[in-house]
Amino acid sequence: MEISKRFQIITFIIWIIIVPPGIYLAFTLFPSREIDWLNLSILFALLFVTMTVPLQLKNMTISMERWITFTVFFQYGVFAEFVFTQMAMLILLFGKKTDLPIMQRFFVNSMIFTPISLASGALFHYAGGVIGSTDFVNICLFGLLYATSYTVINSALMQLYLYFELGTFSLKEKFVIWDFISTMMLFPISISFYFLNEYFGNNAFILMGIPFLLVLIIARRYNQSDNMNDKLSSAGIIGHELADRLGYEDVIRTFIEKLKDVVPYDNAYILDLRSGEYLITLMGSENNVITKNLKNFSYYPGKSKCDGLDIDVTRILSTKKEIRSLTNFEFTQGVECVMTAPIRRDQKTEGFLILTSKRKKIFEALDLKIVDVLTGYFAISLVKARLYEKTIKQSERCGLTKLHNFRYLDRKLEEDVIRYHTGEIDSLSAVILDIDHFKSINDTYGHQSGNDLLCALATILKTYEDLDITLARYGGEEFVFILPNIDKDETVKLAEEIRSEVESTIFRVNPDLSNGREPLDVRMTVSIGIANVPKDAADAKELLRNADRALYIGGKQAGRNKVGVYGRDFVETL
Repeated sequence: MEISKRFQIITFIIWIIIVPPGIYLAFTLFPSREIDWLNLSILFALLFVTMTVPLQLKNMTISMERWITFTVFFQYGVFAEFVFTQMAMLILLFGKKTDLPIMQRFFVNSMIFTPISLASGALFHYAGGVIGSTDFVNICLFGLLYATSYTVINSALMQLYLYFELGTFSLKEKFVIWDFISTMMLFPISISFYFLNEYFGNNAFILMGIPFLLVLIIARRYNQSDNMNDKLSSAGIIGHELADRLGYEDVIRTFIEKLKDVVPYDNAYILDLRSGEYLITLMGSENNVITKNLKNFSYYPGKSKCDGLDIDVTRILSTKKEIRSLTNFEFTQGVECVMTAPIRRDQKTEGFLILTSKRKKIFEALDLKIVDVLTGYFAISLVKARLYEKTIKQSERCGLTKLHNFRYLDRKLEEDVIRYHTGEIDSLSAVILDIDHFKSINDTYGHQSGNDLLCALATILKTYEDLDITLARYGGEEFVFILPNIDKDETVKLAEEIRSEVESTIFRVNPDLSNGREPLDVRMTVSIGIANVPKDAADAKELLRNADRALYIGGKQAGRNKVGVYGRDFVETL
């Protein structure tokens, strides 16, 4: 997330307005007990270690500092807890990887926790709680009130911040639930540690401090192992999802999209390596948008040994100097960390994955392993998708004319009718054309000449095809145009233009049936039928049926070399 200098200055000004007065109020309104500096130093050491081993739950970081800060509050009061909480945030933020500046994050969190410390501390005091009390009931009862108010106020202020920052508000957010659960779990531990401190002094560190830290460190190790297993399991699931994708671009999009679930990148780029020499962009993701039109990344297309892209090993580049080793690549956005991975199949590098982040040292060794696994799945899935699309293309093309065949036409026409009924297009026209006296042509010049004429006609018809118009060989000597967003009048003009061009064209054939097989010039004509959705039909079958009627009634029966236009009451011949 980009934070402007102006916003950072405004945040600092608000921090000045809130936090220093908060410190003054905490110091003057809630005086501390006499401070045991050795004890306070031990508590701070415990706090420091605690903040360096936070637990990670999915995308949430859960820190356990409240077992110390609550103990400090019960022992020394609001001011000491205030200082400890602010220091805890600073320690945590220095160790947390994010794209926001550290001081910006500190100012925001400091502003949030200042009213939390003051409000929950005031509630404890004015309800009857006593700092340093050895009355078990007093500390437990009013301490519970303090802990509850602490987590409730924290959740409310965080929700308020997120509302202004992102425009979202929900009491069911996971951090609200986990903040409350962790606070209620740590509250009895802080009570126990407080009473051990009161009765045994600094020896409480041995009795409870060290054991708790050991448990926390073990939990952290288990948490890291569990996260690794979760990521590896997710990688397997992603591999299956890639295998299920049949389209080439669908595989690429799925890979980029799912990769972000397990690797924390900001932008991603997939490059194809052609002939081992040239790099071509396949697709990328910038600012959470998957696209082929990349704005924040450019490169020299020639692959060289010194360009920084290793063709064998996945690398993490964590410093500016390392990133500059990518000599042929330029990132227009501020990039602090880069991962480059070869996409390999059968011991051969066929492309590269480049991941970037604005956060320093965000990529870890585990991410590198996950990427190695997933690029393997990705390479295999791409090959399968290429073969599938090639097979589909072959099965949906006429082997003679190379136009789409009836199978493709049937599917595409159904899709276009759906597009009409959903309002994506305003109209849909069909044009069917048939070569006049084609049987006589075959009988006179031979079937090979007939095939040559079909190919020549297909070449003419292709000149009328564009990105949204579908042209197919319907069968035999019949061809079909499907014309989205072209109304009936425009379709009639197009059909007449096609009919006229075919009539005026001289075709050359080498007849099979003559002895000399001398080339001959041949003329031929076509009859055409037109129908339209919504004027003449409501579905795909009715559209083709009515266009076919127009062809035979308005074209063939009217003398051939004519355009028949279907109407509700009659078929018009042009």
